[in-house]
Amino acid sequence: MEQIIEKLSEIETAASRIMESAAEEKKLMDQQQQERIAACDAQIEAATQKKLEELRASLKKQSESELEQLRINMEETLRRMDDVYKRDHDRITDEIYHKIIRK
Repeated sequence: MEQIIEKLSEIETAASRIMESAAEEKKLMDQQQQERIAACDAQIEAATQKKLEELRASLKKQSESELEQLRINMEETLRRMDDVYKRDHDRITDEIYHKIIRK
């Protein structure tokens, strides 16, 4: 009977060691998984920041290009208006004057 109790005690001790070992292994695996998740998050964050910077640079370049085109168009429009004014100033003035007088 004593041998059986000793065997049961040995089995219980071995089972406790196995459980402790499994708990430690689980803890280690959890820690490794957290490290992998953190590394993945950092990688995704870096890729996202890089893409955002690329998009910002692209948008800035595009808006500068559009602004330059608007400036060119505005200068051309002003030049044409000035040409029309210089060319037709007397005629337009006369038309306005005659319209005012007729009323």
